[in-house]
Amino acid sequence: MSRWVARIAGLVGLALAAGLLVLLAACGEAGDGADAAAVRDPEVTGDPLPAFSPTAPDRALGLPAPEVRGTNFAGSSVAIVNDGRLKAVVFLAHWCPHCQREVPDVQQWVDAGGKPTSVDIYAVATAIDQTRSNYPPDAWLEREGWTSPVLVDTNDSVLRAYGLTGFPTWVFISADGTVALRVAGALGAAQLKVLFQGVG
Repeated sequence: MSRWVARIAGLVGLALAAGLLVLLAACGEAGDGADAAAVRDPEVTGDPLPAFSPTAPDRALGLPAPEVRGTNFAGSSVAIVNDGRLKAVVFLAHWCPHCQREVPDVQQWVDAGGKPTSVDIYAVATAIDQTRSNYPPDAWLEREGWTSPVLVDTNDSVLRAYGLTGFPTWVFISADGTVALRVAGALGAAQLKVLFQGVG
């Protein structure tokens, strides 16, 4: 686990120094929230993370990630909690064109067996707005064949707890439950492969 954190730290340094990790312009702000009857508002515990800026040192690194318990679009329970496993959490907005490109790219990488078995990927569907394009988000993710658990952020409380405003944003969580990295913009399969190189 410590090697993974060191690898991420090294990649962040390379990204800042050489521009190897391209941070795309994030899509806009949070929306109106979901209104599906089967979905319940998520419960967030723990201290919120400092606001994230991709152009400044990240003050959240090493802090405990907020724990979240909620549901997917079918109303089944989904929890993003400290359970001793590495996590990659991607925050997605259905109307964001960067997210619309990211989802099939990541899913193709997962389908090809690229995701290490020791890593859990979660999507947080947030900024849900029925007046914007590509609504509803559950239909979009189903069309793309998304297989990782989806937690529905009905009221954007998870987005706020993680200190985020743009989409997509990735949060990588170490096995001890602390934040290892937050990255704004689409990473795609190529960058995920580099991040998880050597992780079993």
